[in-house]
Amino acid sequence: MKRDFPLRGASRRDFVKGVFAASAALGLGPTRALEMLDEVGGSALAAGAINANRTVHMCYGDGGHAWATLVFPVPDTIREFATVPSVPWDDMAKAGKISSPALEDRLLYHRNVNGKPLWSNYGDKKLVTAMLCGTNIGHETAPKNAGNTNTIPTGSIGSFAACASIQTTVQSLVPVIGISRNGVTMPYGASTGAPSPASVPDSNAMINLFSSSASKLMSRLSDPNNAKLYEEYYKAFLGLVKTVDRATYQRAYEDSRVAISLVAQNLGSVLSPAPGQVDAWCGPAAIDANVKAIANNLIVAANAFKKGLCSQVMMPGFNDDPHFVWADQARVTRIADGLALVYQSFMDYLNTIPDPVDPSKKLSDNIVITVSGDLPKNPFSNKNSDWADSTPMSANWMYVMSNGYMKPGWFGEVTRAGKKNYDPDTGKLFTPAQFPDAMVTPGALGAMLYAVSRGNERRVRDFTTASYRSMINVVL
Repeated sequence: MKRDFPLRGASRRDFVKGVFAASAALGLGPTRALEMLDEVGGSALAAGAINANRTVHMCYGDGGHAWATLVFPVPDTIREFATVPSVPWDDMAKAGKISSPALEDRLLYHRNVNGKPLWSNYGDKKLVTAMLCGTNIGHETAPKNAGNTNTIPTGSIGSFAACASIQTTVQSLVPVIGISRNGVTMPYGASTGAPSPASVPDSNAMINLFSSSASKLMSRLSDPNNAKLYEEYYKAFLGLVKTVDRATYQRAYEDSRVAISLVAQNLGSVLSPAPGQVDAWCGPAAIDANVKAIANNLIVAANAFKKGLCSQVMMPGFNDDPHFVWADQARVTRIADGLALVYQSFMDYLNTIPDPVDPSKKLSDNIVITVSGDLPKNPFSNKNSDWADSTPMSANWMYVMSNGYMKPGWFGEVTRAGKKNYDPDTGKLFTPAQFPDAMVTPGALGAMLYAVSRGNERRVRDFTTASYRSMINVVL
C-alpha cells in the first residue's frame, strides 16, 4: 500500500534509521520496525528500509574465467577479430555491441542470445560494468590469494563477506550459501557482521538444507492438510504461553514460527528445477556438464530467493583450464551460447517472481550479479595453438550486473600492447605506473558494494575508504 510520506532524502533515511534504532533498543527487532514503517509510510517506505540487493557471485577458477570473456568480450578482441581471426573469439555475429548514452565514451559487448545482446530486453540497468581489478595470479580453484578480485586490499576484508554484512537487513533463514568445487569452498573471506556461510557441494545439497527431514520421514506430515494443521496448532499454542506479549521474546517467537512452517513442509519439490527446465535454459549446450551445473545452481538459487530463504549464493563457474578448447570451435560456440542462454534464462525467470520483501518489485529488480576468477587467459592468444594463461601486464577483471547502481562499460583498457588502469575517482586512463593495481582494485570492489547496498555510501565506508566515484550512478 502506498501512502504520502512527507520526508525525503536524508531526512527520510534518518527517520528509517531512527525507527530501527528505537526498535533495537526496545528489544523488538527489525521485523517489528518494518511493520511500523509500513503502518506509518506504507509499503514503499518499509521496502526502502531493506537497503540491500540479493547477490549471486559466479567464481570461475583454474583458468575457467576465460569462458566469461566469450559472454562479455574484451573490446579490443572484437576489434582485432575482423582482421586477425586467430584471436579467441568465434563469430562476429555473436558480438552484440551495446549502444547507449549510459556508456558515455566506454565500450561494451554482450554476447548475442537469439540475435540480441544478452539482457538487452531490460534496458540500461542490466548492462554489465567490466572493471580491471586485481591481478592474474595463476591457477586457483576458488581465488583467495591476496591481490585477486575478491579481497579488498586495504585489509583482510573479503568482498563477498562485506556484501553479506550489508545484506543482514534482508531477513532470511540461511543468509549465505557457498556451493563448493571439488571440496574447495568459495572465496567468502571475513568481515565484521558477516554471517557464517553454509557450504554445500552442489545444488542438491543446497536443496537439502531446506528440505525438512520431518516432512519426509513422518507419514502424518506427508499429507499437506496435516502439515498445515500441525503448523496452525503450534502457532495457536505459542499464543498461550506467558511470555507471548514480552517484547524481548518476540524475535525468538518469530523465528520459531518460520522454523515450524518449514518443518511442516518439504521444500525439495519447491526448490528443485522443474522437469525440462535445465535443458531449456541450456539449449544445445545441455550436453555439457559445466553448463548444466551452472543452470542447476542458478535455478535453485532463484527458487531460494523466491521463498526468502537466503540473500547470497556463491557458486563455481567453469574450472576446466581451457588451453586447447579451440581445436573444436563448434563446441566452443555451443558452450558459450549455452552459458549466455543460461544467464538470460536466469534473469527472465527472476523477472517472473515478485520480491518477497517488496511485492511491487520483481526479484530481477533487486539482484546484483558478479563474475570473477583467477585469470581470464590472454584475449589476444593464437587460439589455433594455445589459449595462454598470461594476460597483458597480468591484467585481471571482474564483471558486475549492478541493476543500474554502477555505470556500464569497461573501466580500464586491455590491448595486445598491455593494459591501462584508471582513476576510480574520474575514470581517466593511466599507466599502471601512475595508477597501480593496489589503487584500482579497492575502488572497483567499493563500487560493487555500493551496488549491493543500493547506493548507501555510508554503509560502504564501513569496509573501504577507496574512491569509486567514476563508476557509480549516485543515489541521492
